Amino acid sequence: MDNIATWAKDLFLLILSITFIEILLPESNMAKYLKFIFSVIILAGILNIFK
Repeated sequence: MDNIATWAKDLFLLILSITFIEILLPESNMAKYLKFIFSVIILAGILNIFK
């Protein structure tokens, strides 16, 4: 049960930090690519529970 709580806390902090970084980044041509990369990072964090 502690593993799931730790995973949820880490995932929350990951999403919070990525959201903060997205807010700080200016809108540019690279924004859609950065959002894709951030989405892949979040997906990797979600799939991390199965390792």
